[in-house]
Amino acid sequence: MQIEFTVISQNEALLRLVREFAEGLGWTRGSSPPSAISLLQSEQTPGGNELLNLLVYTALSAAKIGAESSEPLCRIRYREGQASEVRLGLRIAEFDLGG
Repeated sequence: MQIEFTVISQNEALLRLVREFAEGLGWTRGSSPPSAISLLQSEQTPGGNELLNLLVYTALSAAKIGAESSEPLCRIRYREGQASEVRLGLRIAEFDLGG
């Protein structure tokens, strides 16, 4: 299984924070245009929370930086061999630190 996680944003600080965090989790860089980052992971480690951690960190970083409400757009693509592919597009619709 291969997972590609792409963050599209005009906010360079947000892209840098997410890239650094993802690389710390073991994701590798993919090719992307200047207003995006693309990160790849070929294998999920036991527990498999890396994608969820990356989504949560993206939301926290966007809130901290004060990114526009329309940003960032997160695209996730799952590929299982040559047979199947699933693509998802996500935006942060609601964010509450209070729990």
